Amino acid sequence: MRSRREGRRLAELTTGALLLVLGTALSIIGILFSPFLCVGIPLLVVGVILIIAEGGQVTKAPPAMYPGYPPGYAYPPYIPPPPAQPAPPAAGAAGPPPAAGTGRFCTSCGSPIATGISFCPNCGARVAP
Repeated sequence: MRSRREGRRLAELTTGALLLVLGTALSIIGILFSPFLCVGIPLLVVGVILIIAEGGQVTKAPPAMYPGYPPGYAYPPYIPPPPAQPAPPAAGAAGPPPAAGTGRFCTSCGSPIATGISFCPNCGARVAP
């Protein structure tokens, strides 16, 4: 079985040989009838050129092929690390919990204000009722 490249070379060589035979036949006919002479000689020349050109290419070595890429490195599969343990709650300052908003405070100095008083006893600023 012929390779594809070898078949292509044979087809190109056959084309050159066919043009050579056709050019020779038309040149011989052209000697008898002069209109065919102007077609036969150019075909003869082209056929000879194709045979010479393709004949030289048949003997050439094929070009070197690109070597391609090497096989990949074998890495182990990725295993995600386990989730981190939650951090223990930070120890706060020991002391009584703050009072739950039972009183009013001055907006200027922050001192506690008794209910029903319109002015701060510490700084004298007016407090909203």
